[in-house]
Amino acid sequence: MGRQNNQTLIGSWIVAAGTVASAVNASINANTGDDDEGLNLIGNTLQATGNGVVANDSDSILSASGNIIQAAGNSTIIYSILTDLEKRDDLNLVIKGNLLQALGGLVGFSVTFEADPSLTNAYKLNGELLEVVGNSIQALAAGRELEGIDAGHFSALGSWIQAIGAILVALAITKQERRRA
Repeated sequence: MGRQNNQTLIGSWIVAAGTVASAVNASINANTGDDDEGLNLIGNTLQATGNGVVANDSDSILSASGNIIQAAGNSTIIYSILTDLEKRDDLNLVIKGNLLQALGGLVGFSVTFEADPSLTNAYKLNGELLEVVGNSIQALAAGRELEGIDAGHFSALGSWIQAIGAILVALAITKQERRRA
C-alpha cells in the first residue's frame, strides 16, 4: 500500500471518528438539554481534517471538490461554535454548514456512482447516501430550531445516520485498499 492510498484510508477513518464524536455530542445534548459543543467542535475539526486529507489524495477534480466542499461545511460549523453569535445567526450557519456537507457528499456519490460496479462500491454508495441524508436531517433540525421548535433528538438522529454512513465509507475504502495490497 503506497503513501497515496494510505492518505485516503487514514482520511476516511478520521472523518468517521469525527462524525461519531459529533453524534455523541448531539445525543448528550438531546437527552440532557445542554448545549455544550465540545465534542461537536472536535468532531467537525476531525471531519474537516479528514476531508482535506482525502481531497489531497484524490485522483479526480470532482472527487477532490466534493471533499473540499464537505470540509468547507465542517469549517462553517466550527465557526458557528467558536464565535459568539446571536442564536439565529448561529443556526443559519449550522444549516449552511450541513447543507454544504450534503452537497459535497452528493458530489462524492456521483463519482462513486460512475466507478466500476462492485460490491465494495455498492457499500460506499450506500454510506455516501447515508451521509447526505444525515446532513440534510441535521439542516432540517436546525431549521426547526429557528422556528422555536425543539429538534435536538431529530438532530441527533441525523448525526448518527451521517456517522453510520461515514463508517460504511471507511470500511469500503479499507476493503478496497486491502485488495490492492
